[in-house]
Amino acid sequence: MTDLDTRPPPATEPRDRWSSSLGIGFWLKMAGLALLDALAIYAFIVFIGEGDWVIAGFIAILVVLINWVYVWPGTGALRWLTPGLTFLLVFMIIPIIFTAFVSVTNWSTGHTLTKDQSIEVLESKPYLDPDAAEVVFELAVYQDPGTEDLLFLLIDEDTGELIAGIPRPASDEPSEDGTVDLADYDVVEGDDAVPASIGPFVRLSGAGLFAVANELKSWTLDLPDGEAIPIGTSRIRVVQGAQRFVYEPETDTMFDRATEQVCTPDDEGSFICADGTVLEPGWRVVIGFENYWDILTDSRIRQPILGVLVWNIIFALGSVVLTFTLGLALALTFNSKRMRGTGIYRSIYILPYAIPAFLSVLIWRGLLNEQFGQINRLLGTFGSDPVPWLTNPTWAKIALLLVNTWLGFTYMYLISTGALTSIPTELQEAAPVDGASAYQVFRRITFPMLMVSLAPLLIGSFAFNFNNFVIVEFLTQGGPPILDASVPVGATDILITFTFGIAVSAGRGNNYGVGTAITILIFVILVIISSISFRFTRRLEDIYGGL
Repeated sequence: MTDLDTRPPPATEPRDRWSSSLGIGFWLKMAGLALLDALAIYAFIVFIGEGDWVIAGFIAILVVLINWVYVWPGTGALRWLTPGLTFLLVFMIIPIIFTAFVSVTNWSTGHTLTKDQSIEVLESKPYLDPDAAEVVFELAVYQDPGTEDLLFLLIDEDTGELIAGIPRPASDEPSEDGTVDLADYDVVEGDDAVPASIGPFVRLSGAGLFAVANELKSWTLDLPDGEAIPIGTSRIRVVQGAQRFVYEPETDTMFDRATEQVCTPDDEGSFICADGTVLEPGWRVVIGFENYWDILTDSRIRQPILGVLVWNIIFALGSVVLTFTLGLALALTFNSKRMRGTGIYRSIYILPYAIPAFLSVLIWRGLLNEQFGQINRLLGTFGSDPVPWLTNPTWAKIALLLVNTWLGFTYMYLISTGALTSIPTELQEAAPVDGASAYQVFRRITFPMLMVSLAPLLIGSFAFNFNNFVIVEFLTQGGPPILDASVPVGATDILITFTFGIAVSAGRGNNYGVGTAITILIFVILVIISSISFRFTRRLEDIYGGL
């Protein structure tokens, strides 16, 4: 037996602290933080310049926290969580908060600016001052032979100054400035010191000028400080403009010089003049839950949205049932040991997944065309009349479900195939020995155990189809339209396409406030349905999860 070695361990060379802490990883970290800080400082300056103090403050706080996490020695554990939390905050939480904020505002066409921006736009609007002196210039008219667009050249007889510009129809809204810089065009001088051509524009004279003579008075050239209106083929009258609206900060009112009346702000984000005229643009203001109240109480919105909600639930539920039924049937068929050539069939059934969904929908739209679609031509060989797949409300809904089944059954087939392999074969083999039929084995063993693993995926599929914007927009565009509806809505619109129509593409101006309010309501509906479904899923897990 030997004595224990009580000698102290040999002294080790102390680690070079600088070599371990200032390695390549440290410098890469510092370079990344420096780049992040530079971008943050630039964004901070930009948002401060725009007056967006909230966003600028959020950027400053977020960047300070990130620097603290990656520089302070005691925050090592947080360094693994910070990237994920940052992306969660930026790409999920903030958009949700912003959506909720927009839903309680009047954010819509004519109310997209802040009040300061609205005042700036109004004060920049000119008008023709009736007391201003008129100046007459010589006029040379040019025309582009290709597009037949006109160009006016104003010539000051006293100074020889040339002013060129593209006129607009007098009935159109005035622009701030219609003049162009002659230096941007290839100018060819004429015999009388007036250009013969300016870029693609050729000077009109003789018969060419006579052909447009009657139209010249219906055109106006907008100048930076007025307007120029032709008074013949060779003369043009310039009327000086003036600032129409003047804002009075002390009284928070806008004075209209053209009508000589005072316009006061209201609670809806607009200046209202004494005669009831509403000045545009207005500005966005918080109006509370007015958008939600309109959705729930205004019959013009409530009645269409209830019909859309019912069809939305039917569409989402029907899509899940049809795709799952077909996918599970195929999975059971190919899971049979007696089935041959399953590899070939599986490859064929995965093909719909290889094609982008929107392309498949567009192909199906052509196939379902009532007059020229191949499906109606095929049905015609059996003596069937053309089916109005996309123009009849009922057939359009059927078409949506059929096409969505085509797009979704592959996913259900794949997850069902995977779930079948996880079911213990002992249970399925023992049941027939006890006298159970194939149907009883499926109903009592296979299907319940499939639902344990597939129920959450089916809930997710329901939520996806509940907001399946692509197939509705590309196949039917929500149509056919309901003509007697007070808001733009179609027979196949679901809530997300109905919301898109109100918020963006209604053709009556955008209404982001109401659109986002409907979006929040969609979110609440999905949360309620998903909560109920997950409670049912937990019951299945309690019953069959231990098998």
